[in-house]
Order: sequence, then structure tokens, then C-alpha cells
Amino acid sequence: MPLNHEWQSRIKAVEREYVAMRQAADRFRQAALIDPTILHVNLRYGEIVVATKNLEGTYVVRLFAEFETGARQYWNVNRDTFPKTVDLLDGLAARCGIPDPQRENAHLVRDYRNGLLHEREDQPEPIPIATARSFLCHYFSFLPPHW
Repeated sequence: MPLNHEWQSRIKAVEREYVAMRQAADRFRQAALIDPTILHVNLRYGEIVVATKNLEGTYVVRLFAEFETGARQYWNVNRDTFPKTVDLLDGLAARCGIPDPQRENAHLVRDYRNGLLHEREDQPEPIPIATARSFLCHYFSFLPPHW
């Protein structure tokens, strides 16, 4: 039987992995600036800069994927439906009494994730990974402890 805190721990683990990779990427970028010979033959310093710049967004996508997996697991207890993510969040909020601010914050992260994955004209404001983790874990805190 899954526990709601297990999913919160999994979300937090993604954030910790990001922190580790952020440190590694920053050190690698600095080392490559000092000694470009450490780069593989087809790798350019500018690509390291872009990868480092995009790292947090990549981990926000992973963070939300972990959250969505847990939310769907809870949803699928006694259900055979597969709602769109927007409906999943709203449905869980209605069923579990998740307050509107927490539901809206989860939607902010979902919208930011969608903006990272799909090109569109109206890109949402970036959400730092620590904020995204906080929003998603707070949402999960309203689910029953066991399911």
C-alpha cells in the first residue's frame, strides 16, 4: 500500500539529484572554460553553457513526472479512467478537499512543465525547482496517508 509521504520523498529525491547535477555542471563548465581540451571532440563550450542553462527546467519536468505518477496511482485506486492531467489535479482536489491555493500552485507547475515541453507564444513564468517541489509536496500532503 503506497504512502503519501513516499511520493513526497520521491519528489524531493529528484530535487536533490538536480542539486548534485547543478554542482557538477557548474564545475564542468568552469573547468572547460579553463581547459577546453577536456571536451569531447564534437562538443563545444557553448553547448555546455546551454545545457547548464537548461538543467533546472529538465529537472522540473522530471519532478512533475514523479508527482503525476503518484497522483495517477492514487486516482487509479477503484477507478478505470485516465483523465488529462488538468482534470486529474482538479478531480483529486475535489475528492480530497485540497484547498484552491494548493490546486492552483500545482497547476502553475503543470503549466510551466508544459511550456518547457511544447513551444508556444505565451510561455509561463519560470518556477524554480525548490518552489515547484514545495508546491507539489504541499498538494500531496492533502492526500490520505495510505491508499
